[in-house]
Amino acid sequence: MVNLWLQYFACAAIIIYAGSKLTKNAALVAENTGIGTAWIGAIMLPLATSLPELVATLRAVFINAPDLAAGNILGSCLFNLSLLAVIDIASGKGPLTARINHGHIVTASLSISTICLASIAMLGILYLPVGWVGIETLLIAVVYIYGSRMLYRYERKHPSLSRGSEDIHKAGIVISTGRALLHFSLAAGLIVVAGVLITDASDRIAIETGLGHTFVGSILLAISTSLPETATTLAAVRLGYLDMAVANVFGANFMNLFIVFIADLFYRPGPLLYAVSDNHLVFALMAILISAIIIFGTVYRSEKQIGRIGFDTLLVLAGYFTAAYLLFRSGGN
Repeated sequence: MVNLWLQYFACAAIIIYAGSKLTKNAALVAENTGIGTAWIGAIMLPLATSLPELVATLRAVFINAPDLAAGNILGSCLFNLSLLAVIDIASGKGPLTARINHGHIVTASLSISTICLASIAMLGILYLPVGWVGIETLLIAVVYIYGSRMLYRYERKHPSLSRGSEDIHKAGIVISTGRALLHFSLAAGLIVVAGVLITDASDRIAIETGLGHTFVGSILLAISTSLPETATTLAAVRLGYLDMAVANVFGANFMNLFIVFIADLFYRPGPLLYAVSDNHLVFALMAILISAIIIFGTVYRSEKQIGRIGFDTLLVLAGYFTAAYLLFRSGGN
């Protein structure tokens, strides 16, 4: 058991290190190409940081553990949203939602749409499989592809969304786009390897403790596979790219739901979300509620704070722990 925990924390350290490198090089790509830090945070970073979720979810599908797969995705989404409170505390200077760009509402709304589609599938209201894939997951794929294109076009129309509070080149970091992409790819590779190993450790720890697949997937596995998002988000805050950090949170959730579609393609017994426990709706509905709170806060621009954290992001943190408690009370199955 001790060796498993050592493996878990060693892999976590590797993921945190690689995640910081991932963010720095993504910021360089944004600066060199003019694509924009918010689009990079919403699309490019999640493609890499969501690799552990993809690997863990597909592995759960291959061993016929649909609840572990769904728990990993929805648990990661809710954990990622809790990072908004961490960003708020780490960045200081007033409530987070009063300082971020309104453009994040687009990504947040898209992520809400995909989580709603997943919730409809888990409720089994429609039950319209297309082959062995659910119609809802097909719609999730459509929303993701069209939404990614829409995000890029939105940022090109609103260049202020790309503005970082600090120019990375002024810090003396001058690297070509090609080299930055190479370093980005190497860091992503490290995350994949560490993500696989930390998933194995989490799974074995879960088996030895006797916890249910839903609870293990939603809490332990979700937190471990969300470490890249944690590392890259905090690194973006340190670099002064607050909008990139927030975009990474909503972008990761948007990407995570697309992983559900990929997993559904490989789950041959039938539509994946039709086969999971209703208990996953606790995390799904809480993720929708929290996203709505952040959208409201971004529009309302409240200056209310409790210590170093805004009132709305404090609600985000409370929502995460409430959902975790409710899932634990349900028995974790």
